[in-house]
Amino acid sequence: MRKIYLNNGSIAPLSLSSIKSITDFLIKYSEQGPDSDDLSQYMEKLIEETRLRIKHLINCNAIEVSFTQSTTQGLNLVANGIDWKKGDIIILRGGRHEHYANYFPWLYIAKRKKLKIKVLKIDQNGFFDIDELEKLAKLKRSKLVVLSHVLYNNGSIMPVEEVGKIARENNLLYCIDSAQSVGSLNVDIKRIGCDFMAFPSFKWICGPLGIGIFYCSKKSKDVLIPDSIGGESGQIVSDDSLIHNDIPQKFETGFRNYPALAGLESSLRYILRIGMHKITSINSKTSSILRSELLKIDGIDIHGINDKKMRNSIVSFSSPKIKSNLLKVKLETEGIIVAERDLLNGKKIVRASPHFFNNEEEIMKTIRVIKYILGHV
Repeated sequence: MRKIYLNNGSIAPLSLSSIKSITDFLIKYSEQGPDSDDLSQYMEKLIEETRLRIKHLINCNAIEVSFTQSTTQGLNLVANGIDWKKGDIIILRGGRHEHYANYFPWLYIAKRKKLKIKVLKIDQNGFFDIDELEKLAKLKRSKLVVLSHVLYNNGSIMPVEEVGKIARENNLLYCIDSAQSVGSLNVDIKRIGCDFMAFPSFKWICGPLGIGIFYCSKKSKDVLIPDSIGGESGQIVSDDSLIHNDIPQKFETGFRNYPALAGLESSLRYILRIGMHKITSINSKTSSILRSELLKIDGIDIHGINDKKMRNSIVSFSSPKIKSNLLKVKLETEGIIVAERDLLNGKKIVRASPHFFNNEEEIMKTIRVIKYILGHV
């Protein structure tokens, strides 16, 4: 059975070219000698080229790009790296309604360092009041504002440029979880104006598992003190005195996932060749068709904002006729892969997240299958 894959907000499939790049690396690794000069030069070039492709993808400087294991690791670098003082305030959109990767690190550090978390109240679509943010930003002890660029459960796009302006005006640090935006939307770091950003390889970039990207702006590089150090990220300056290297190596202690890096570089080449403007346009069209067809089905509730300019291609829905998890399972039985996620108050929904390789034919088949399932419950 040919599958219809609509779960790119979780993990996207790898292209054949990316798979080949990974296997080519492993063959080269074995043939040239794992610790040979030839392979070392190749890996240095691979790292440099991957940083350049990230630079072109998000409009930053190449030295501001560090490689991590995941989005979670990148966010933890920020949480654990800031020189917190007791009573400092973290401003966090939605609290536990953020993805846990962008909630647990702040909760954890707040307890350890006796910090305060001020939660921005949200509406049913996850948006917050800019006026409330401005009031919290002016508090004497406010130090950091953090939020997701795109919400993982309903695709709402947060006003990250407005937040950046408020952060700058109030001398706040600004951190973004962009796991659901980079690769699905045009992301411009210079326009957003954040200090830190973290995202994975394996979602909308269509890269491999086990590697993430951490952006740290040049102006904020000295704000973070890594909680680890190694031969890759530090150096001895006297008999027993250690210092961290400058960015980007500062945050790459023990990085060894070169096969995944080879796959990531290939995936970046692939989506950059297509172009983010084209990908965004395709995603918008496909998700709009899915959304409009779902609205025609009796017994389906759509969750999320209607304005397509304020959401990415994530489409969330549920039905009072069937539990969301059971609907997800039944769709998978028919070869259609989606996810179950939570909304406000623990409500379970089905999340479809089409990407540029999905087409209208697949969307219409999905609609027919949903109608069939609902007609037999």
